[in-house]
Amino acid sequence: MLRLAALSLFLSSAAFAGDNSHSVGFGYSYSNIDNINDESTSELNDLVTSHFSFSYHYNVNKYFSVGVGHLNGDSSKADGGFIDVFTDSKIDYNSNFLSAIISYPITKRSSLYFKANALSYEYDIIDDNKSVYKEDDSDFGYGLGWKYVFDSGIGLDFGYEVLNLGSRIDIEGFSAGISYNF
Repeated sequence: MLRLAALSLFLSSAAFAGDNSHSVGFGYSYSNIDNINDESTSELNDLVTSHFSFSYHYNVNKYFSVGVGHLNGDSSKADGGFIDVFTDSKIDYNSNFLSAIISYPITKRSSLYFKANALSYEYDIIDDNKSVYKEDDSDFGYGLGWKYVFDSGIGLDFGYEVLNLGSRIDIEGFSAGISYNF
């Protein structure tokens, strides 16, 4: 995916980004973990996490798009390993998602967006290098943000994202992404 992002930086576009119906993207999110402290999740004492995502979107029109994607996260990498010296638990999670995005154009190249995601997730809470709780199910997530698309088709976006991983884990934080529209 990094090769695709690097390649897209060097591609020139023959058409304006607004005329392109397809986009592929790569994102990063830095987030808080909110867990209900019940018996199943009580071992998790990490407070932050981060995840990477990649996605494909089809722009139905300039106001609405649909997409699919995958995200993968791990709370032990969010703090650079410094705080994990004091903790021995983490959450590993991943999700496939379907999204619907409503955009409100501000200028020719920038827009505000609202994204709703249907998630199929799984996560493991790991303590002392062994899994103490697992869950896989489906839920929803959403995001709000701003996106700017350059003439070359490269887009940048910044937003706020919420992922609900069942009734026990919520992940909320800031996201940034790069995309290529073609």
